[in-house]
Amino acid sequence: MKKTILITIGSLFVCIAISFYAFDFSGKDSVEVEESNGPKGGKIIEIDEVRTKTIEEEFPMNLSEISVQDAIHGMSHQKIRAKDKWGFIPLTAERVERLTAVVESNINVYKHANVYYDILSRWSKNDFSMVDEDHNAIWEMQNGNIGKATGILSVEQEREFIEKHFEIVNQ
Repeated sequence: MKKTILITIGSLFVCIAISFYAFDFSGKDSVEVEESNGPKGGKIIEIDEVRTKTIEEEFPMNLSEISVQDAIHGMSHQKIRAKDKWGFIPLTAERVERLTAVVESNINVYKHANVYYDILSRWSKNDFSMVDEDHNAIWEMQNGNIGKATGILSVEQEREFIEKHFEIVNQ
């Protein structure tokens, strides 16, 4: 009986050790944050991510249309006001650039390619003046019923969101 209990406890400790080694329980992506001037003179926040895999691995050229929607949707959460938000992806220039290339490569494949391209084109110029509308366009495509964007976060609110959902490495 004691032997069985010891084996069970030992196995449990091994499983816990493997879990801590294999998984990052913080669940937060590591990012660097900088404030800069936007195209219309206002402040914007720019993020550089500490990557664990290449952008090509994250967004291959054969990325499904729903995955493009999910990426745009998740990135928009950084900048929009909504009662509920699920899915957070750091909105980086690298992601916007790569998704633009993916959309251009699939312009005749994706049903809503022009919508994605318009959103990503604005974002590539640091124009987030319509990010709430961008979010809602994707949200509606995905038949959203909870979490509609009701506005755009201030720079201070965006920084709070980033601090809550990402690990900032340059503070």
